[in-house]
Parts: sequence; structure tokens; C-alpha cells
Amino acid sequence: MATALSRRTLLGGLALGVVAMPAVARAAPPRVAIVGAGFGGAALASALAAGPGGALDVVLVEPEPGYFALCRSNLVLGGMAAADSIWFGYDELARRAGIRLVPARAKRIDPDRRTIKLEDGTALPYDAAAVAPGIALDFASVPGWSREASERMPHGWIGRAQFALIERQLATVPDGGTIVILPPPDPSRCPPAPYERASMMAHRLRATGRGGCRIVILDSKERFAKMALFLEGWERYYPGMIEWLPPSIHEGIEEVDPATMTVRSGFGTYRNCALVNVIPAQTAGTVALESGLADRSGFCPVRPEDMGSLLARDIHVLGDAAQASPIPKAASAAVSQSGVVAAALRARLLGTEPAGGAYSSVCWSLLAPGDSVVTSGDYAATAGNMTEISSFVSSQTETSELRHKNADNYDAWFHEVTGRIFKQ
Repeated sequence: MATALSRRTLLGGLALGVVAMPAVARAAPPRVAIVGAGFGGAALASALAAGPGGALDVVLVEPEPGYFALCRSNLVLGGMAAADSIWFGYDELARRAGIRLVPARAKRIDPDRRTIKLEDGTALPYDAAAVAPGIALDFASVPGWSREASERMPHGWIGRAQFALIERQLATVPDGGTIVILPPPDPSRCPPAPYERASMMAHRLRATGRGGCRIVILDSKERFAKMALFLEGWERYYPGMIEWLPPSIHEGIEEVDPATMTVRSGFGTYRNCALVNVIPAQTAGTVALESGLADRSGFCPVRPEDMGSLLARDIHVLGDAAQASPIPKAASAAVSQSGVVAAALRARLLGTEPAGGAYSSVCWSLLAPGDSVVTSGDYAATAGNMTEISSFVSSQTETSELRHKNADNYDAWFHEVTGRIFKQ
């Protein structure tokens, strides 16, 4: 069982490279430090701990007490899940043998010294590191918007508190009110999610007698993921409620004004909006930027065979922070990457066989309750490149039975993965 230690004792021991060693001398196992405990980081810690007992010293650095699974949050907006059902505390994960949770924020990684500087100044040494910090938001990417403005015009793209703002505002939208959604440019976390969010908002509004509301999507892109499927679904389930406008039509966002809940585009002005959901441009998480792991794209280039950083040695990057195109930034992709990274770390530190760089991703999007569309792909490292081996996209002619099965498969995947990572 994991030893229960105070935060001060734990950090002090980790900084020295030892924690409560037994009287019988033995070589310390190699230490893997993981920064970030979302799907990617937590799945990696779980996979490494599942190996031979004591083979690796896994240290998981995460400031939050639990993980809020935003990939599932649109179902909460639609009234099909409770917010508490997508929040997972780290207690069970931290109790597993071989995992120690450090409740601190990582500020910077020094690959030359092989240390992670924590927010309180502690230097945490490691033999190998993996970084899964998720994304950071570019608050300057939308004119008139800011971190402070997000309290009035929430993004709901990181953390439970921001999502709760959207949930509360949606509950108070009057019948006939206007909602404006500003989706981000690519690359971004979960590309279809803004459009699923519009679908679930529309469903909730209709189900609560507010079918006269209008949802306007002022996109930053001319096309979006699963576009034909969403457009057809909106016409079928929410006729007249959802309007999607590309930049060639709305002529760009000129300004948002949180004080008056106004969005001004080159095409027109939307005043006194009941809810404005601003989802800005994104980069890799701050610790990745501060550690020099990202290139000019704002994301972290990696080796296709093992997600190893191309800009720093002995560091792997996985999840949304990684630049691993054509793999999308999705929860399922992060979980898949964790398996490859775990095998690569075991191979380097323990001499086992590597996995070989095979990945998968699947993304479900709900158009309405019981109607889910899917994209999926398989990927492999070939000749130094990340290559899509196969792909699948739902068709507009699928039966309702198949769509319902898709929704059931999504439920099953989510519960299996979160149970394996956070509860086992």
C-alpha cells in the first residue's frame, strides 16, 4: 500500500530522492515523474503501477484534488448526466502501490538537471518524465475578451468551475433568448465538442419549454469535424434553433463586450445575449511552454514511435499538449498514447520490450439522446511519421438502432476507462 505522508514530508523526501526507505539497503527503483493527471497522465500512472511491484517509482504531480472529465460535460448540459458523475478524485489512484501523488503545481522542467521545479520552489528529481498538462487558453485571441471576462462569458473548456458557469447560465436563459458560441481555431481540444455542446444546449432548452431560443455559432473555421452529420442532426431535431456561420459569412469577430453581453462581427451585432460561450485559441499547457517543449505552433512535437519530445531528452509528451497529427486531441487518444509511453519507459528503464508506436482514437458526439455519431482512427509510426492506417466516420444513412448502439458504446467506454484509471 502507498505510504500516507504529509505534503511537506513527501516533497522533502522526493527532493532528496528518498522517502522512508526500509532498514535493509536496496537500490532505489528508477523514478518516473508525471506532470498532469488528466486522462493521459492518470492512465500512464495507472499503467506503470500495474507492472511488477516496486519496479518503478511513479510520482504524479497534480495540484487539483480530482479530475473533471470535460469530454463528457455536454451530456450534463443536455440533462443526461450529473456533474458529480464526471468528477473523479485521486484518492483511489494515489493508494495504489508504486504511485505517489504530489499535490503541487509544476512550474518548469529542466531536462539537463532532470528536475521538475514546483510552485513552492522544490526541485523534484527524476530519471524519466512524462508531461500531460492539457491545454492553455489564449485569452487575447478574441477581441474584448480576457481571463476576467470569462466570468461573464465563460469558456467552459478547462475545469469544473468554468463549466458550472455555463450550466448556471443555461438554466436561466429565457424562452426567446439568444446564445452565441465562438468555437476555436484548429488545433484544439476535442474538435467536435463545441457543436455537440450546441446540440445538447438545444435539447435542454426544448425539453424545458424554451424552444423559442436561438443558438448562433460564429465559427473561426470554414468547416468543422462531423459537419454534415451535425447540420443534418440540427435540422432534424432542432429546426430553426441553431444557426452556424463560417467566417466567410460573419466576416470575423470584431469585439465582444461582457458588460453588455454583446458580440459584434463584421456581418452583424448580437446584443443582450443570454449566454456567450467563448472558446478561444489554445496551446499546450503552461508548464510545457515554460519548459521549452512547444514549438511555434504552441504544441509539443513528438517522436511518432513513443511520444518522446523532439525538443528535450528523456521527456515524453502525451494528450492534448502533444503535436501528434493526424491523431486528434481526444480523451481516447490520450489513453491510447499512455500505453505506448508506458511501454517505452519500461523498455528504457527496465529493459523490457517497447510497444512499437501503434495508436487509436474514437470520438462520439451526441446529436440528441440516443443518437450518437462516431469518428475513429488507427495510427502508426511509419518511416518517422505519424500515419493514419484506417479511419471511420458515421454516415447520414445509419439506422436509429446503430446510432443508439453508438451512444451505448460511448457510455461503456467512459465507465470502463474511468473505472480502470481512477477507481480500480
